[in-house]
Amino acid sequence: MKEAHVDVNTNVTVHDVPKPQIREPNDIVIKVVVAGCNPKDWKMQAGILKTIADCPNSGDDIAGIVEEVGSAVAGFHKGDRVAALHQLGSPHGAYAEYALVKDFATFHLGDEVPFESAAAVPMAAFMAAIGLFGNLRITSGLWHPLTEPTPLVIYGAAGAVGSMAVKMGQVVGAHPMICIAGKGEGFVRGLIDESKGDTIVDYRKGDEAVVEGIKAALKGKPLLYAFDAVSEKGSYLNIAKVLEPDRGRITLALPGHAQDLPEHFETSHIMAGSLWKKLEGRHEGETLGNLGINEGGPDFARAFSTNIGSMFRDGRLKPHTAVVVDGGLESGLETALKRLREGKVSAEKLVIKVA
Repeated sequence: MKEAHVDVNTNVTVHDVPKPQIREPNDIVIKVVVAGCNPKDWKMQAGILKTIADCPNSGDDIAGIVEEVGSAVAGFHKGDRVAALHQLGSPHGAYAEYALVKDFATFHLGDEVPFESAAAVPMAAFMAAIGLFGNLRITSGLWHPLTEPTPLVIYGAAGAVGSMAVKMGQVVGAHPMICIAGKGEGFVRGLIDESKGDTIVDYRKGDEAVVEGIKAALKGKPLLYAFDAVSEKGSYLNIAKVLEPDRGRITLALPGHAQDLPEHFETSHIMAGSLWKKLEGRHEGETLGNLGINEGGPDFARAFSTNIGSMFRDGRLKPHTAVVVDGGLESGLETALKRLREGKVSAEKLVIKVA
């Protein structure tokens, strides 16, 4: 098969490699139709983000057709239309004609769901779920709505992960939702419910304005939950000035900044890789709401993939705006990743057609 490799300078080359084979009972081989592109795909290769292995095919967002399933896989069959999150940093990723995934990080697509839209969902949805329900524990899951007003700050609300957190927050009724955004403000406005106190704070007006904007939106209520999908340029420090001491929880999409925050906040990182092992940020004796899950990332992923898939199919969860970059693996991938590296992408998800 053809597989694209990304180098340290975000240059892409296409290679002939063996097609992936089923290795474990819960493996699925997918014929990749569309692959989604994420900032981590160039950052891993550039040495900015840690990876579990040297894996030049860094793609993880997949939409395609089931080719083969392992002996323990239930509910998936050859020919099924699916989307999946590939294990970060492991071989046989999304930037190839075939990819190898686990059944617990895979979900069905309806016949009417475009592959282009589906490729924008897995990474964003699983990271939003980990952040909101695994780390912040705002409620036990998408199936368990909140019963009282619960303020939630989402920093970077126009990005793929941040906007998915906004959408999931809407599903469970987290209000007022205070969204920090910039040039994607118009996009975010279409996601929130201003009648319930939801608002947007423009980070381009400066740190002081962000802090004051959050305080104004809270109207005296304590802030207990903050989801930081940016995790740089002082975003988490702004949140720290408003978050309730001793009771406040903040979860960061990027690692490496927890030491900068006061110890009287509960701080966690949204590690998508924990879905294949132990969920990060857990406290001894705690479980994930009503799931009764202590450490099992695969169990968490399986529970949420079922919900994510059904809500995506029936329209309760909308995908990020997918934009196809022409050229496939040969030229489209390099163009897409370099646009991400140059910071030229806002309020949209770049995808490439592989098949």
